[in-house]
Amino acid sequence: MKKILRLILGLVKWAVITLLVVEVLAFLILTLVNIFIYGGIWEGSKVNYDAYTLFREGLRPTRNNPSNPAESKNLRTIWMFGGSTMRSGCTNDDAKTIASFLAGILNRGEKPQSFMIYNFGENSFNSLLETKYLQKTLIERPIRPNLITFYDGSNECVYFSQTLTPYAHHGYQKVQALIESHRRSLLGLFKPLAAAVYASFTWEIIGKMQQTVIPISADSPELRDFVDMTEQRYDYVNQQAGFYGAKFLLFWQPILWVETCEAAPAVRKIENDYAINKARFMAVRENFQVVYLALAQRLRDKPYFVDFQNILCSRTEPAYKHDGVHLEDYGRMMVAKEMSRVLQEKGF
Repeated sequence: MKKILRLILGLVKWAVITLLVVEVLAFLILTLVNIFIYGGIWEGSKVNYDAYTLFREGLRPTRNNPSNPAESKNLRTIWMFGGSTMRSGCTNDDAKTIASFLAGILNRGEKPQSFMIYNFGENSFNSLLETKYLQKTLIERPIRPNLITFYDGSNECVYFSQTLTPYAHHGYQKVQALIESHRRSLLGLFKPLAAAVYASFTWEIIGKMQQTVIPISADSPELRDFVDMTEQRYDYVNQQAGFYGAKFLLFWQPILWVETCEAAPAVRKIENDYAINKARFMAVRENFQVVYLALAQRLRDKPYFVDFQNILCSRTEPAYKHDGVHLEDYGRMMVAKEMSRVLQEKGF
């Protein structure tokens, strides 16, 4: 009996040690990924709980807006939503965000109207969380917009690839675990333990491995449901904007490895050395392309859809960060210039 007890205790001990080792390794891997993507050990920035959007950092200041908007004649208000590229979390300079660059272009010189731009971009937000954020903003802000923009594409692809659900968003499995863990299994009787398991680094890395290992089929029912739901979401936002007398535009963001054009050879030579372009990330790129193109194809004929897939092809210096998604100052300025052209073309 003592031998059996020692054997059981030994197995339990080594099982615990193994789990701890796996968790530590997962933590180290995820930390290295954060350094690669975000340039630091944290995933994104410090945020606070928000009842509408789950988490939120808050409005980022926009430079080049009118100094006295109340006194400005024919003031047009633009609300800009998006993820970390719209927020421009990779720069600490508020003057170098897409929103600030756009405000500088639109408010340059003597014009019959002026523009007040609000940057509601939030790190890791996709269209689902942006829609909830828009709802919150419409409820709580007395000043109504003339134009609502979403700058999307990347986070739609990333979080669907990790979860394969049409309701994918950052932290999906962690939040689901907190709500459902007590009834998902017998382990749920110990609610804190169950929630900890589903919120662990090991569980998180399993989701990220799905993104890098399991290929997504272009005709899979999961992708079809996701595209359907995303289309309905954007149609809803367009409808809601109309109710408030505003226009809605969806800017489908440029991504390095979904471009179908050739940049200058000297630029491509530099970009080909980015880690994301190496063979080990081929599955990530392919899954991303499948989702990105499926969404773009479905949305292409929508009146609010603006395709920015290839707008950075004329770059004469690197416009993307090493992850192929976030942008250098030069890239953000190029995006802002193209946005201003689109707004002028649409008579805004």
